[in-house]
Amino acid sequence: MDLKHFKPTGRFFEDVQTLVRMFGIKTHPALREATYRHAVNHEAGSHLNESHDEHLTREIVALTFYKYRLDRASLRATFLCLPSAQHI
Repeated sequence: MDLKHFKPTGRFFEDVQTLVRMFGIKTHPALREATYRHAVNHEAGSHLNESHDEHLTREIVALTFYKYRLDRASLRATFLCLPSAQHI
């Protein structure tokens, strides 16, 4: 596999998806971006609009492989993306 065309962006899950396409494999369930969200606290008496009703997304800072076995290609994609993803 020629990795000369792979340019990491620093966003782990986007880089994994790029490598998944390059390797021609399926995305492993452990390498899908989870949706960790927390609700926005509103002050009493404030006017609510649609932008305040949406939840804020937190940045994912850890990977969990509990209950998963990784195949060789998924493990390789993970290790190729980790150095550029400084938040994980």
